[in-house]
Amino acid sequence: MTYYVAPFTFRFPQAVIDVDAAVADVDCISLYAAAKLAQASEEGIIYDRIAAGSGLSLLGPGVQVGLTVELLGAWQLRFGSGNYIARVAGGNLVGGPGDDPIAYTPGVQTLLIQSAASTVVTTGGTALSPAESAKLLSLPSASDTATAVWTKTLP
Repeated sequence: MTYYVAPFTFRFPQAVIDVDAAVADVDCISLYAAAKLAQASEEGIIYDRIAAGSGLSLLGPGVQVGLTVELLGAWQLRFGSGNYIARVAGGNLVGGPGDDPIAYTPGVQTLLIQSAASTVVTTGGTALSPAESAKLLSLPSASDTATAVWTKTLP
């Protein structure tokens, strides 16, 4: 029995999440969202849970603690065969048998980009003004923010 949520195929009897062949980068938030859909599917409800997630606590407007996805039981993520470097980022991926969330695929090196102090920053909105920055940094005046606020003009 399988369940597909692009770019993941959940193979329930094998406890493997196959990543589509053309995909070399996996985002933990997307993986966890897909796992929740697979768990709630007609196929998934007869099996044990795939993953548990923690984090995403709000730190302020547009900033959250990062997501940690724990693959439960024997579940592992498996990339398609080939000679390339695969990346898992956008949160922490842990769990799996022997605390190895990645299933071996010949020729594929996998980078787990993880952080003990992970945050997720939502793009959009506005940056702090020099006056707001000065207030947060307890500087005497907004004119003193030149040493505290950097500006960069993008091409």
